[in-house]
Amino acid sequence: AFADRNYRLFFAGQGVSLVGTWMGRLASGWLVFRLGGADAAWLLGVVSFASLAPTFFLGPVAGVLVDRWNRHTVLLVTQLLSLAQSAALAGVAFTAPPGTGAVLLVVGLSLLQGAGNAFDMPARQSLLVELVARREDLPNAIALNSSLVNGSRLVGPAVAGAVIAAAGEAWCFVIDAVSYLA
Repeated sequence: AFADRNYRLFFAGQGVSLVGTWMGRLASGWLVFRLGGADAAWLLGVVSFASLAPTFFLGPVAGVLVDRWNRHTVLLVTQLLSLAQSAALAGVAFTAPPGTGAVLLVVGLSLLQGAGNAFDMPARQSLLVELVARREDLPNAIALNSSLVNGSRLVGPAVAGAVIAAAGEAWCFVIDAVSYLA
């Protein structure tokens, strides 16, 4: 699959972006825990639900729409929206004092991210098929993509932990925002 230039570019860009995404997910929990005070445990569940529920509910409709739209354009739009969402989370993390209603902003931004992911995931998966010229390379491309997704789940939170310890969760959101440029 790496014989195709477009697949190599996609793989590298997705690798950077997914590590940033997992950094942002870990940092979101850390931010809610820091801002939530006594209600932090309950609010962590709310934020987690807010980030996943839109994909569950919008996923079937988004898949149908993505099949009718240009996948490349869908991915560009979802990546730009994710960049803006991460930048907004960085702003919240840099400025919000603990114990404020800033957690509601995190919930709202998590809902937006989940809605974007509902369109991003089917577009990304269906574009993968178009990036590999030789059909016999497709199983290899799918396996590499799966390895990349699961590897980023290991690397992203580990890097996030180091960044949070060194500089705070806001910088994880900054890194996540920049990672969408890849």
